[in-house]
Amino acid sequence: RGLILDRKEAVLADSKPTFVVLFTPLELKKEKLGDVVRRLSVVLNLSPEQLAHRLESALRTSSLLRIMDRVSPTAAFALAEQKPNLPGVSVVTEMQRRYPNGLIGAHALGYLGQVSPQEFENLRDEGYRADWLIGKMGVEKVYDQFLRGEHGGMRIEVDASGHSLKILDRKEPVSGYHIQTTLNLKVQQAADMALQETQKAGAVVALDPRTGEVLGLSSSPSFDPNVFLYERGEQLLFSANPNELLTRADLPLFNRAIQGAYPPGSVFKIVDAVAALESGKVNPAEEHFCPGYFWLGSPPSGKKFLCWKKTGHGKMNLHNALVNSCNVYFYHLGLKVGPDLIESAARSFGLGQTSGVELPHEKPGLIPGRGMFKTSRRRWYEGDTINMVIGQGTILLTPMQAALMMSVVANRGSVYRPYMVKEIRYPTGDIYARGKRERIREISVSDATWEFVNAALIEVVDSGTAQSCKIPGVKVAGKTGTAQNPQGKDHGWFVAYA
Repeated sequence: RGLILDRKEAVLADSKPTFVVLFTPLELKKEKLGDVVRRLSVVLNLSPEQLAHRLESALRTSSLLRIMDRVSPTAAFALAEQKPNLPGVSVVTEMQRRYPNGLIGAHALGYLGQVSPQEFENLRDEGYRADWLIGKMGVEKVYDQFLRGEHGGMRIEVDASGHSLKILDRKEPVSGYHIQTTLNLKVQQAADMALQETQKAGAVVALDPRTGEVLGLSSSPSFDPNVFLYERGEQLLFSANPNELLTRADLPLFNRAIQGAYPPGSVFKIVDAVAALESGKVNPAEEHFCPGYFWLGSPPSGKKFLCWKKTGHGKMNLHNALVNSCNVYFYHLGLKVGPDLIESAARSFGLGQTSGVELPHEKPGLIPGRGMFKTSRRRWYEGDTINMVIGQGTILLTPMQAALMMSVVANRGSVYRPYMVKEIRYPTGDIYARGKRERIREISVSDATWEFVNAALIEVVDSGTAQSCKIPGVKVAGKTGTAQNPQGKDHGWFVAYA
């Protein structure tokens, strides 16, 4: 397969030479089988019974048998020394896939696995074979036809009955195309290692807001894609257990960055603020008093909605409410602006739809609105608006969508499709195709609104709820968010540009 590189040519996936033990039933008489099995089982540390069964099967069908992949150099040299006593057994060097950084970038890169019966039916007309390894996730899956090279092989002379007589020659494999991604290995390492240290489920997405290039995409818990290369067909080497990854309760193969949809909590207040300012329905200087709660309707028959700060924030205008993430102020704002304008603003940011990044199985999230209940007896209530405005209720974002939202604020209105491939190159190094910046649309928002939101988000980090995210010498604009989780502990969010 072709190389996968980061934006600075650091290797993310390559192929390394490895020793493979093959059995070609050319010279082996059945009476010698026991001696071959005994010698092989000792060197390769395999079960004599299982090995004998497989060699006998190869003898019956006169077919080439792959005994073991990734044999240690010690075992390979031992087999070479004993070659006169091991008729039909040969050790060859093969180039096999390798992920030199282990779990770093695993969800973005993906992994290889054997073609499933359904995949084979879909791909057989394109030249795929049932015993091939193909991309199962990420870049490996999306660009499989580019990365997949041409297999090498051996030309074998057979007799009239189809029995193998001798190897005539070998065909060397041809490399696939090389993929240079937009990922930055240092960014990717920082994100993956930070998530590992938390020992919690989570995700990180880093975009260049000027282009839509994905600089880092992490999901935790992660996995080492090398694991899937140790189990191939009926191979006898099982030093890793991919089935464990497939069945684990913490879902390490689930890409939370694009497949996990969560209530965004207070990071959604950025959209509220833009909708409010552009509608002209809210005077940003107008203050509302926050005692720590808000009554929708008159007590005691009304419903009480709380602020995260139980003692209240006191008087809040829009700037201070963003900086301190005051729920009560935004309850007032939401009822004044209305759900339709907030929904429209959210959709203009690209929320409630897939971002278009190349990775498969991306989820669209959900932006609620009155239209949700057109086909049911349920209608939209003011309580729905209250929940929506603080990023609770039925609203859902993926981390990719949250990053896209912040990139739109950072570049002041341009919505760029996130993309992960910078260049596709022929094996010679010549360029076959280039990824390109694709502006999906431009949000019509005044400079005054962008200035207002930018100033408030900088103050969130300088003196508000995100002071722990200050970086000396770097101007950071950010927003924290906490969202209730019916399944357990609250979700924590942080979105930023810098």
